[in-house]
Amino acid sequence: MVRRWPVWALTALSLAVLAAGLAATGGPAQGRAERRDQTRSMDLSGIQGLLICKAHQDRRLGTDPTPTEACPMTPRLADPFTAAPYRIELIAPDTIRLCAAFELPPRGDGGFDESGCIIQQVTLP
Repeated sequence: MVRRWPVWALTALSLAVLAAGLAATGGPAQGRAERRDQTRSMDLSGIQGLLICKAHQDRRLGTDPTPTEACPMTPRLADPFTAAPYRIELIAPDTIRLCAAFELPPRGDGGFDESGCIIQQVTLP
Protein backbone atom coordinates (compact mmCIF):
# COMPACT_ATOMS: atom_id res chain seq x y z
CA MET A 1 0.00 0.00 0.00
CA VAL A 2 1.38 3.37 -1.09
CA ARG A 3 1.36 6.20 1.42
CA ARG A 4 -0.26 9.26 -0.11
CA TRP A 5 -0.18 11.55 2.92
CA PRO A 6 3.00 13.37 1.77
CA VAL A 7 1.26 14.28 -1.50
CA TRP A 8 -1.84 15.50 0.33
CA ALA A 9 0.26 17.44 2.83
CA LEU A 10 2.20 19.16 0.04
CA THR A 11 -1.05 19.96 -1.79
CA ALA A 12 -2.58 21.44 1.36
CA LEU A 13 0.55 23.49 2.00
CA SER A 14 0.51 24.80 -1.58
CA LEU A 15 -3.15 25.79 -1.30
CA ALA A 16 -2.49 27.53 2.03
CA VAL A 17 0.39 29.53 0.51
CA LEU A 18 -1.79 30.48 -2.48
CA ALA A 19 -4.64 31.57 -0.22
CA ALA A 20 -2.28 33.61 1.98
CA GLY A 21 -0.80 35.30 -1.10
CA LEU A 22 -4.22 36.26 -2.42
CA ALA A 23 -5.28 37.52 0.98
CA ALA A 24 -2.15 39.65 1.31
CA THR A 25 -2.21 41.16 -2.19
CA GLY A 26 -5.93 41.19 -2.92
CA GLY A 27 -5.48 39.26 -6.14
CA PRO A 28 -5.77 40.46 -9.73
CA ALA A 29 -8.86 42.64 -9.14
CA GLN A 30 -7.04 44.56 -6.41
CA GLY A 31 -4.08 45.13 -8.72
CA ARG A 32 -6.30 46.44 -11.52
CA ALA A 33 -8.08 48.82 -9.13
CA GLU A 34 -4.71 50.07 -7.85
CA ARG A 35 -3.54 50.77 -11.41
CA ARG A 36 -6.76 52.63 -12.26
CA ASP A 37 -6.44 54.71 -9.09
CA GLN A 38 -2.80 55.46 -9.93
CA THR A 39 -3.94 56.73 -13.34
CA ARG A 40 -6.50 58.99 -11.63
CA SER A 41 -3.85 60.28 -9.23
CA MET A 42 -1.46 61.04 -12.10
CA ASP A 43 -4.25 62.84 -13.99
CA LEU A 44 -4.94 65.07 -10.98
CA SER A 45 -1.22 65.72 -10.64
CA GLY A 46 -1.15 66.88 -14.27
CA ILE A 47 -4.10 69.21 -13.71
CA GLN A 48 -2.42 70.53 -10.56
CA GLY A 49 0.79 71.22 -12.47
CA LEU A 50 -1.06 73.14 -15.18
CA LEU A 51 -3.02 75.23 -12.66
CA ILE A 52 0.12 76.07 -10.70
CA CYS A 53 1.94 77.06 -13.90
CA LYS A 54 -0.95 79.32 -14.89
CA ALA A 55 -1.11 80.79 -11.37
CA HIS A 56 2.53 81.79 -11.59
CA GLN A 57 1.94 83.37 -15.01
CA ASP A 58 -1.29 85.19 -14.06
CA ARG A 59 -0.27 85.88 -10.44
CA ARG A 60 -3.60 84.46 -9.32
CA LEU A 61 -4.89 80.93 -8.84
CA GLY A 62 -7.78 79.80 -11.01
CA THR A 63 -9.66 76.64 -11.90
CA ASP A 64 -9.59 76.87 -15.70
CA PRO A 65 -7.47 73.95 -16.97
CA THR A 66 -7.20 75.33 -20.51
CA PRO A 67 -3.58 75.24 -21.68
CA THR A 68 -1.87 78.50 -22.63
CA GLU A 69 1.25 79.29 -24.63
CA ALA A 70 3.25 79.67 -21.41
CA CYS A 71 1.67 76.54 -19.88
CA PRO A 72 1.05 74.13 -22.77
CA MET A 73 0.33 71.01 -20.70
CA THR A 74 -2.82 69.15 -21.71
CA PRO A 75 -3.83 66.94 -18.79
CA ARG A 76 -6.75 64.57 -19.02
CA LEU A 77 -9.77 66.24 -17.41
CA ALA A 78 -12.02 63.22 -17.01
CA ASP A 79 -11.62 59.74 -15.58
CA PRO A 80 -10.63 57.48 -18.50
CA PHE A 81 -12.49 54.51 -16.96
CA THR A 82 -15.81 56.14 -16.03
CA ALA A 83 -15.76 59.35 -18.13
CA ALA A 84 -16.68 61.32 -14.99
CA PRO A 85 -15.02 64.74 -15.02
CA TYR A 86 -12.47 65.44 -12.32
CA ARG A 87 -13.58 68.13 -9.86
CA ILE A 88 -11.55 71.33 -9.58
CA GLU A 89 -12.58 73.80 -6.88
CA LEU A 90 -11.07 77.06 -5.67
CA ILE A 91 -11.57 76.95 -1.90
CA ALA A 92 -9.51 80.06 -1.07
CA PRO A 93 -7.67 82.64 -3.19
CA ASP A 94 -4.49 80.55 -2.88
CA THR A 95 -5.91 77.02 -2.44
CA ILE A 96 -7.43 74.51 -4.85
CA ARG A 97 -9.09 71.15 -4.26
CA LEU A 98 -8.80 68.44 -6.93
CA CYS A 99 -11.04 65.38 -6.64
CA ALA A 100 -11.61 62.04 -8.33
CA ALA A 101 -13.73 58.98 -7.59
CA PHE A 102 -11.11 56.47 -6.46
CA GLU A 103 -11.98 52.81 -6.15
CA LEU A 104 -9.84 52.03 -3.11
CA PRO A 105 -9.64 53.87 0.20
CA PRO A 106 -6.67 56.23 0.57
CA ARG A 107 -3.51 54.76 2.07
CA GLY A 108 -2.28 58.03 3.50
CA ASP A 109 0.80 58.23 1.30
CA GLY A 110 -0.75 60.14 -1.61
CA GLY A 111 -2.25 63.10 0.20
CA PHE A 112 -5.83 62.22 -0.77
CA ASP A 113 -8.56 62.33 1.85
CA GLU A 114 -11.41 59.83 2.25
CA SER A 115 -13.52 61.73 -0.31
CA GLY A 116 -10.84 61.38 -3.01
CA CYS A 117 -9.66 64.98 -2.86
CA ILE A 118 -6.29 66.61 -2.47
CA ILE A 119 -5.90 70.19 -1.33
CA GLN A 120 -3.02 72.28 -2.68
CA GLN A 121 -2.03 75.67 -1.38
CA VAL A 122 -0.12 77.68 -3.98
CA THR A 123 2.41 80.35 -3.06
CA LEU A 124 2.19 83.06 -5.67
CA PRO A 125 5.17 85.20 -6.66
